[in-house]
Amino acid sequence: PAMKGVQQLYNEGKVNIIQSVGYPSPNFSHFRATDIWLTGSDSNEVLTTGWGGRYLDTKYPGPQDNYPNPDNPDPLAIQIGSIVSPAFQGADATRGIAITSATDFYNLIDGVMDPVPNTRAGKELEYIRLIAKQTNSYERSIKAAAAKVTSQGAYPANNNLADQLKIVARLVAGGLKTRLYMVSTGGFDTHASQTESGDTTQGGHAKLLGGVSDAIKAFMDDLKGLKASRRVVGMTFSEFGRRIKSNFSMGTDHGAAAHMIVF
Repeated sequence: PAMKGVQQLYNEGKVNIIQSVGYPSPNFSHFRATDIWLTGSDSNEVLTTGWGGRYLDTKYPGPQDNYPNPDNPDPLAIQIGSIVSPAFQGADATRGIAITSATDFYNLIDGVMDPVPNTRAGKELEYIRLIAKQTNSYERSIKAAAAKVTSQGAYPANNNLADQLKIVARLVAGGLKTRLYMVSTGGFDTHASQTESGDTTQGGHAKLLGGVSDAIKAFMDDLKGLKASRRVVGMTFSEFGRRIKSNFSMGTDHGAAAHMIVF
């Protein structure tokens, strides 16, 4: 019941659910299972490239330092987060860039630099940031795309996923030709207090799913208003699902497979 936004998109034919997605001999370690999902490996092998990186290596061959170039001036992949996802790791180098946060994005397009302390260390930090900004090859194309979108639809407040998707919508609608974007949200490791006793439609899990639903609905509505929705398909995934049977703490433990929402 918390996912009314996704339900509406589903009824409109804009969402589908892929059930029971998993792989043989699943790993239930958060870290190893995440590696498997991001690299597309079997459970008994370790890969050093990600599925997105391999795609981009094939689509855009040649050394990473050949990019950007006149034919490909835009980032090949963008991660909203502190580091580039291993999913974008190519054979020789990562094929994506990271925008650390929504704040950093707006600082970039507005030309704002975070204040530094009035100390020697602060002056050094300011200098390092200046050099990093000057060497960011993609800054000009990102700022140009963002500048083309001066108005966006409404997004839910206090929703970190929505904040990230709002950036993606702006860059897509602004004409950035980036092929892959990745955003993330957490909190779903619900071993306890997943639901409320007596009403399993309430509780932590419902709140988390509601946040995802609200963010996706706002994103899709925004793209439609910006006339960019036909260029976009989104997909949710996690390192594993949850067991069907609850534990003794009103929660669920790590499960072998999970659904994926495609929108």
